[in-house]
Amino acid sequence: MEWIFPIIVIVVVTFGVLTPIYRRRKFEKMSVVNPGVEYPNNYHVMGVGYYHAAAQRWCPNPWNEYREGRGYYWNGTWNPTPDQSMVPKSTPLASEMERVNREWRKADPDRAQRFWDTVEHEGFGTAIRRSEGS
Repeated sequence: MEWIFPIIVIVVVTFGVLTPIYRRRKFEKMSVVNPGVEYPNNYHVMGVGYYHAAAQRWCPNPWNEYREGRGYYWNGTWNPTPDQSMVPKSTPLASEMERVNREWRKADPDRAQRFWDTVEHEGFGTAIRRSEGS
């Protein structure tokens, strides 16, 4: 009976050491942004941000987000007025794709997918959680 506790400790420690290695190998083969693909303005990548097509990079805030005292956010900076132009799709630079994929992998894509699998989407711009009887 004395040997059960050390075996449990060894199993737990081994699992703790091997899990990050498994996850790193699994995610290094995955990407959320791919070469040759045009992305629309405000394309969101969970854990990274929003694609600003005019600047060909991801930023932490959506295009034209307004905050009192700061103004409107577009092209990675705060501006006094919103951008009124229609921003066409664009292809991100290779270095930006590498950065976004690296940050996305760090943000745990599996956890993000589990979250969105539990959300019911209703219409444009709405995501709600439903509970029994609602």
